[in-house]
Order: sequence, then C-alpha cells, then structure tokens
Amino acid sequence: MKKGYFYEISGLVQGVGFRPFVYNLALKFGLFGEVYNDDSGVKISIYGDENDINKFEFALKNELPNLARIDEIKKHKSDKFFSDFKILPSRSAFKIAPILPDFALCKDCEKEFFDPKNPRYHYPFINCTNCGPRFSIIKALPYDRKNTTMSSFAMCQRCQSEYENPLDRRYHAQPISCNDCGPKLMLKHKDGKILEYGENAVKMAAGFIKEGKILAIKGLGGFHLVCDSSNFDAIARLRERKNRPQKPFAVMAKNLQMAQNLAFINEKESEVLCSNLKPIVILRPKIDAMPTNLAPQLDKIGIFLPNTGLHHLLFLWLDNAIIATSANISGEPILYDEGSLCEKLGDVFDYYLDNDRQICSPSDDSIAFVAQDETIFIRTSRGLNPKFIHTNFKSDKCILALGAELKNQFAIYKNGQVMLSPYVGDLKNVATFERFLAQIRLFIDTYELKFDEMICDLHPHFLNLKWAKTQGVKITQIQHHYAHLLSVIFENRLDFSKSYFAFCFDGTGYGTNGHIWGGEIMSVRGREFNRLYHFDEFLLLGGESSIKNIWQIAFSIIQKYDLQSEARGFLAKFDERKKSNLSKIYAKNLGVMTSSLGRIFDAFAAIILDLHSLSYEGEAGMKLEKFYDKNLKISYKFEIKGNQICFKQAFKQALKDDKITATTGFINAIANLILELSSKQKDEILLSGGVFQNKILLEILIKAFRQKAIKFYINKENPSNDSSIALGQILYALG
Repeated sequence: MKKGYFYEISGLVQGVGFRPFVYNLALKFGLFGEVYNDDSGVKISIYGDENDINKFEFALKNELPNLARIDEIKKHKSDKFFSDFKILPSRSAFKIAPILPDFALCKDCEKEFFDPKNPRYHYPFINCTNCGPRFSIIKALPYDRKNTTMSSFAMCQRCQSEYENPLDRRYHAQPISCNDCGPKLMLKHKDGKILEYGENAVKMAAGFIKEGKILAIKGLGGFHLVCDSSNFDAIARLRERKNRPQKPFAVMAKNLQMAQNLAFINEKESEVLCSNLKPIVILRPKIDAMPTNLAPQLDKIGIFLPNTGLHHLLFLWLDNAIIATSANISGEPILYDEGSLCEKLGDVFDYYLDNDRQICSPSDDSIAFVAQDETIFIRTSRGLNPKFIHTNFKSDKCILALGAELKNQFAIYKNGQVMLSPYVGDLKNVATFERFLAQIRLFIDTYELKFDEMICDLHPHFLNLKWAKTQGVKITQIQHHYAHLLSVIFENRLDFSKSYFAFCFDGTGYGTNGHIWGGEIMSVRGREFNRLYHFDEFLLLGGESSIKNIWQIAFSIIQKYDLQSEARGFLAKFDERKKSNLSKIYAKNLGVMTSSLGRIFDAFAAIILDLHSLSYEGEAGMKLEKFYDKNLKISYKFEIKGNQICFKQAFKQALKDDKITATTGFINAIANLILELSSKQKDEILLSGGVFQNKILLEILIKAFRQKAIKFYINKENPSNDSSIALGQILYALG
C-alpha cells in the first residue's frame, strides 16, 4: 500500500551533498517526491510503498554523506501524490544554515588527483562536495558560488555539467573547478616578481626547498612557512629570521609511511593522522630521525599529512618531509593575503607560492594528541570549526559568550543552536583582537544577529570584556575555572543540575577574591560552585615578567617556604642585584597572589631543568615530559592543610634530586593527589584546564580511573585550555 510522509531534518545537512544523497536513495528504493533546503534544514516529501519508505528511512539515518550530521528528524503523514522525484531550489534566506569548516582532500579526490586518465590529474585545487574549502571562501549565506570567493571563476562546460548533475558527487560543490576554469598558481620571488606558473611553479618551489630555501606557501586557510625538515641549516635560518629560538615546528609528511619513518605511530594515531581533518598530531619522534633544532630538547613532534592537492603536488618532487608552520609574526594570526605576507614576513622567506583564490576567513591547523586511545584536541580550527552544535535549550535569547583572552574562541547561541568559532588566538595582540572582532562581525552579518546578553570572564582587564561594555547589552561575568568545568559538562552533555567533584588546573584565571587562581578543586552544581581545595598561594613577583622569567617564580616559592639553604646552588646562578631587588619586592608583598599549578610547573622546570626563562607558552611542561620515567616508582607528596595543598616537601625534594627522579616524582604526585581525592567521592569527576594537556599526566589518570571504575569526564573534542571557556559561559547562561 502506497503512503506519503513529510520529513523535517535539521543538523549539518546543507552544503554536504545531502540533497543528492536523498535523491539517490529515492531512486534506489523506487520512491517519488521532492527535497529542498530551507532556513531550518532540509525538507523531504516521500511517496511510495511503505516497506520501501522504511528502507529509505533506515538508509537516511545510517548511510549519511561523510560531512553530514542529522540532529533531529520530524516525520509527518502526508496526502501528497508524486510521480517522480525532484531536487527543488532552496527556499528562503538560509539564516540559520551552518557555515562548515574547510576539509582536507577526500579519498575519492585524492584517487582522481593521481590518476593520469582523470581530467583533474595533478590539479592542485581539486575538491568535491565531501572536501575542500568552505569557511575560508564564504562571503555570505546562502552558501552559493556567487557568495564565495569562487564567484570570479566562471565554470567551464564540464564543471558546470558536474555541478548540475544530482548523480555526481560534485553536485552543487561550490568551489568546483579544474585546470581550464579554476584558480592559478604562481611562484614569486620575495620582491613579487613572477618566476613560474602552474605545475611548473610547484616543481620549481620544490627545487628551492631542496636547496635549503625558505618558502611561504598558500594553503586552505592561509600561508605556511616551509623548508626542508631534514636540513639543519635551513631550520636554523628560519628560527633566526622568525625569531623563534626554541618553539618546535610542525612537520608535513608526504604520507603515512614517511610519517612512520619519523615517529612512533600507533593505530589510533594513524587513524587521526589520516582522517578527513588532517590535524597536526603530537607524536614521539624516532631517535635521530630529525635534526636536533626541529624540536629542541623535546621528545615530541607535531606531524600532519597533505590536506590539499597542492601539497600532494609539491611532494611529487620532494624526498623529505617539510616544516609547515603558520606564517605569522609571533602572537599574531596566520597571514592569508599577499600584501600582508610581504609586508610582515618579507625578510623571513625567499620565495612564495601564491594563488588567485581569495581567502575571506583564515584558519589555523587543528592540533591533537592521543592518550589511552582517546583523541584529545588542543586546538580546533581547520576541519573542525566553526562548529554548530544542536542543543535542547529553548531560550529565545541571542547570546554571545566571549571566552577568555588567551587562546580565544567565542560562542553564540540562537534558536537552540550553539555556534562555536574557530581558534582566534591571544587577544592581547592587536592584530588578533582585530581578527576576533572581524569574526564576530561575520557571524552577526551572516545570521542577522542582535545580542540580548554577553557572557564574559571576571578578569577586569580582558580586552573582550572592555569591548563588551561598549555594546549596550546586558553583561554577565562568571569565574574562569568554573567556566572551564562547565565546558566539560556541556561537551559531555551531562546533567547540569547534578553535583560534580572537579579539578581545574591551569596557568591563569581571575578568582573571586581578586587573586590569580589555577590550582583549584571545586564542587560544581548548576549555577553554583564551591572552592574546596587549592594549591598553596604564593606571590607572583613582577606579574607578567615572572610568567616569562620563571626563575623568579622559583625564587618566590623558595622565599615562601624558607628553602634558601636547600636552594643555595640554584640561587647562585643569578645576579646578586636582581636577587636583592626581588627580596625587597617580596618583603613588601608587591605582586599578585596565585594558586596556579601551571606556574608551579614553571618553577619546578626552572629548578629541575635549569630553565630560567621561557621562549614560548607551555615550554616548561613540554620539556619536563621528556624526563618522565614510567618505570620509576616514585612520587613526591603534597600535604593538605585545611583547604590548602602544600607543596613544600615536593619542592624541597626537587632541589636535591636529578632530572628524571624529580620530574617523575612531581608528575606522579599530581596524579596521586587527584586519584586519592577522587576515590573518596560519590560524585562524578570533572577534569579541565591547560595542565591536563600534559599527555603523561592525562594517560596516568585515564588508566587509573578506568581501573578503579571511577566515572570521570574530560574535554576531548574541545580543548581543555582556554579555548573552551566560551562553551562553559554559554551553558551558564542557558542552564
């Protein structure tokens, strides 16, 4: 018996090949009807035998296109009769259709790229509905070619026919193009002179890389600085020119086999490396596989695989992996246009490989690592964000959560959806703050937003808070670490009203008492939190100066715990005048009190590794990890006095022990503290904050929690660092 049904589908169902997917399913099961996009998602009318409709519905839910996601299906009976199946034009203005991130080249396009018989053989901008640029080229919605930077490239007859054919996987793939009608490559000297075009430009670029030159290469979301990752001298020049003395460089390998020659890669890490996200994956390098100045004094390296046809083309003429690091001035966003590149980094690179497809919105590479088979993201941008999250919240408010000042990402709530921005960066930098405002304007203009409320951090000096106060809307401020923990509740879709026992360990967060928190153990329940324990507070001498010159943090802790005698050898390394000045500052109690475990990590590194100052964020923790010995059964002891966690004995012991013993004892002490307190709780456990990006610590905890059957939750899809603060802020506003 023939019947009719009408489906309303919401989720990631626009711009991902969903309508042709429905069209093909209808043909497969002999059904009639129509499908079209509208403001809220996709609408489908189906008419036919009910048994075939049931098969259609099962396939609809279980055989989705790679990039599609169904959040909700509403099914209604219909009395409409159809005699064929059609894809209808989109209806209305698409004002809540999600903007998708850029995606790495899919397997089908990669196969075509290497097929000499295919028209897109070696075409650097090859893409289809399942891959290629999205966010980087969108100027406005609806997501039609005329509203992207591809509008200046008229499709040739072949591309047009694929674009209009619902049976083709390039049906309505807005960036569709080929060698005859698409963007063009140009290799240029740093002075702007064009040296070569097309494939020959890539071949010449590869030759320059082999010679030890430094190039800038325009990818999906911006330029990378590139050189031969096996060339010590080229890396040294890049470090000198970019003023990047220690921070490790990411490496792009030709394929998984080349990556496996450079690093130890397990099955899960291989899966992440080869996924359609193509993120940078933090791995353990093989001994002598790479020059010592690639990741100085570290036992980890970030590796990723080619994410566009251009990168695959480049590797046709290269034998080695390449450094591929964001082209930017330290602390600023990635550069994505020729003018800014030459103006700001003209003295860094020798040549640049450009193309004439404009980037509207830049994006950085996403970064992840694997801990106990869990994929943990520490930066979410290309391939992941912007992210649109379907929620069950019914509020009719439009809310902007501004996030933190460091590692900023913001979030917007409207009509049950949360829109999470790509990684923005550190807002203290003027260029990054301008990018932050530009991305907010993009969302406002695209979705015609008018905010009813803005959620901000407590810190009175954050630039995003100061900006919010000029916007004439209601402002709500919530505590930094509480927001961290709410982000875990949001991501894991936990019950907001339940009580949780929570650890938030990071570098900096403004506390309700005006001190800098960062070593917090809390109870969290709905809109309330209680600071149960915290690491013993100490004076952060010199404020921001101490965060870089970490020996000053160690000096302060030595003063606090009267460890001058034990620390004689350490203190002898520093200028007497500087020590005298710091002693006077300490005596006058000039500085900010902090409980930050991130800063305690820095102080331990200053003593254990003789690391007196930092050249990049996270350097201390990353370098400590190298000396951890999992076979050494030692743990320092933290003493809980009232609600304070005293680390005097651990610090005293570290002044005596060797690097391996001290590092192992310190990290194990943190893990054991967490496990000991967690074992006594009835509530489920939350972990958040940048300290939990320490892979060793996280692996110890995950393994132990599982063995002890303790229910715990962490940030995985969203970083545990400050990038997730906005999600916690959103939950506070809606919960």
